[in-house]
Amino acid sequence: MSKNVKAFIVSTLAALLLGALLWVGDFYGDHQYKVEVVKSAPLYSLAPTDYPATNPVLLNLSVGNHLRVLRVRYGKDFEALKVETDDGNIGWVIGDDGVKVTSRGG
Repeated sequence: MSKNVKAFIVSTLAALLLGALLWVGDFYGDHQYKVEVVKSAPLYSLAPTDYPATNPVLLNLSVGNHLRVLRVRYGKDFEALKVETDDGNIGWVIGDDGVKVTSRGG
C-alpha cells in the first residue's frame, strides 16, 4: 500500500471518529435537558423544524405531565424538543408553548 493510500485511510478514519464523537456529545447533551409542562401544550407528531404543511397533534399535554427529552432542534424563532411521555408517547413540543425548559444540562 502506498503512503498516499495509507494517509487517506488514516485521515478518513480520524474524520469518521471525530464525527461520531461529536454526534454522541450532541445526543448526550440533548438528553440532559429538563422540561416542565406549565400549561396545556400540544404534542406534535412531526418535527416542527421540518416546517410541515400540517402537523397532527398526538395529544394535549397537561400540567404535571413528565417528559424525557430525546432530541433538541432549532427553527427560525423557536426551540423544538422531541420528548417521550411517561406512557410512551413520542412526539415534538415547542419550547415556551406551554413547555418550559428548566435546565439545559451541563
